[in-house]
Amino acid sequence: MEKKKKFILYLVAILVVVVILGSSYAFWVITARQKNENLVNSQCFRLSFLESTNAISLLEGYPMSDEDGSSLTPYTFQIKNECSAKAKYTLRLEIDDTTTMNEKYLKSRLNTKSIRKISELEETEPTLENAKKSYKLGEFIINGNSEEEYELRIWIDGGVTSDNLEVMNRVFSARVSVEGDYEGTYTESILNGTDPVLSEGLIPVTIDNDGTVKKADVNQEWYSYTNKRWANAVILNDESVKYRDNEVIPESNIESYFVWIPRYRYQIFDHGMYYELSDTVENKAQEIKIVFENKETQLSKGSKKGDWLTHSAFTSFDVNGIWVGKFETGYKGSTNTESAQKNVIEPESIQIKPNVNSWRKIQPVNAFYSSYDYKRSFDSHMMKNTEWGAVAYLSHSKYGSMSGVRINNNSNYVTGYASVKEPTCGYTGTNEECNRYGNTEDITKPWNTSIGYLASTTGNISGIYDMSGGAWEYVMAVMTDKNGKPISGRNSIYNSGFNGPFGCPTCDNDTSGLTELTTGLDFPMDLKYYDVYSYATNDETYTRRILGDATGEMGPFAPVIYGSQNRQIGSWYAADSNFIHYGDPWFRRGGDFPNGLGSSLFGFSRELGRMHNSDSFRVVLTM
Repeated sequence: MEKKKKFILYLVAILVVVVILGSSYAFWVITARQKNENLVNSQCFRLSFLESTNAISLLEGYPMSDEDGSSLTPYTFQIKNECSAKAKYTLRLEIDDTTTMNEKYLKSRLNTKSIRKISELEETEPTLENAKKSYKLGEFIINGNSEEEYELRIWIDGGVTSDNLEVMNRVFSARVSVEGDYEGTYTESILNGTDPVLSEGLIPVTIDNDGTVKKADVNQEWYSYTNKRWANAVILNDESVKYRDNEVIPESNIESYFVWIPRYRYQIFDHGMYYELSDTVENKAQEIKIVFENKETQLSKGSKKGDWLTHSAFTSFDVNGIWVGKFETGYKGSTNTESAQKNVIEPESIQIKPNVNSWRKIQPVNAFYSSYDYKRSFDSHMMKNTEWGAVAYLSHSKYGSMSGVRINNNSNYVTGYASVKEPTCGYTGTNEECNRYGNTEDITKPWNTSIGYLASTTGNISGIYDMSGGAWEYVMAVMTDKNGKPISGRNSIYNSGFNGPFGCPTCDNDTSGLTELTTGLDFPMDLKYYDVYSYATNDETYTRRILGDATGEMGPFAPVIYGSQNRQIGSWYAADSNFIHYGDPWFRRGGDFPNGLGSSLFGFSRELGRMHNSDSFRVVLTM
């Protein structure tokens, strides 16, 4: 919607005629006619003017007291907002240039506002043609899909006497105008039209630093990517409950939190063409240059360092942004770590909240179809690898925290927590000082604390949590076999539950003789729901990356030894960096709570496709 769009409604014409007949008062006549309904239209805003009574008509009029003037039959009209956005407008009384009576002798009252001489109202610049003066009757705000009634009364001041020549044989003519200084639904200019998309059932919110959630007034600033405050929204447990703007939404009625990632293009900072490990690596973390762009903008299709590329997380769905689960997915009704381990398709059990146990030990097929069926009207689905990358790159731009984000080291897999101390080394198999984890206050803090903010992608409470540590997160990203067919998993023992070939049918003493799974569920027909990667027999062929997925571009990569552990790390925050291969064809992201320095927003690893008690998943909405 265009900002500050002016609109004029010719609502009513007021004609006052003052004459003297003999020695008696036949003082005035006021008439007003509105022949047609007036409409003003813009992209998402429409006001209509509806008359409720005939115009003011005072025959044989005379000066009267304020009490009598306030009792006159008013001229009534309605302003109706037929759209959902809130509008601001000003009512004015504009004096025509045919007027010969001084307005200081007339009084007015709009609804129950104070009685004022017209000349004492605030004078403004006329907006109507042939108007010589303009006075402000009042400024108003009208909510979306609502209407306001107005009653206008005008009379001659009771102090006017018959010997006042400035009133005799004079004409007063005026019209009421409506001028809107309309801001409309709040947008942020740097987003270039990629502001949050909301649908019925997705409630925009603001979140105070202590975690208090309030329904956002979308006509006011409720997010600011310039200031690293990302837009948040929630889905309610009981959608029949309606909340007013700025009203607190109790945590008990929140089922899930989501954060908006606007569509953007980024400047490629590394081409990601690494065929093998290097001897050593240096920290190459840097600001990622980002420009937000609307889907109507011509795509940027760069492929080498310095080029600009529209991020594929948005082009695959052709959307202006995605809503990403603010936390790892939890299992509704679980009361402890074990009860949140369910290998089932249960979309009704999804909850995305702080301070709940992460839903783990679930095969990718069940994670996908639970996510897919969660909110079909919002095109919900299991997060893809490229969507993870979109969050990571935005986080490391000037619009995010510009850090690797603090690890969630809560050993009960409770969502939204952050380590009190930053890990200084990788996992060595012992709970040493450099890699402490647990669930006590001296070790880990919740999301709504100064320590907790460090685990957010923005460094404040508006961002996304659990993208380092907590549980590993399966993403919908899988390798194909030599024939280009998505691999189900390692073998008949360890697989995703999706039908497809096995990557290593004879591994782990699998003697079943099966080479593919045929008794599971099919991969989704629409390729937009998952990322596919080409075949390889090792986890060092990073050239198979998809630009924007935050894998190969995090290179170069090198081996390192932490204690007794041999690991592969990338050049961003020394994060774990194992690419998928034939025996471990599924990507997982972020690390888990004991992983120390290896857990990172930019970390990735391979997995068999099995269900495991350290593996969770995340939900994304597109609309």
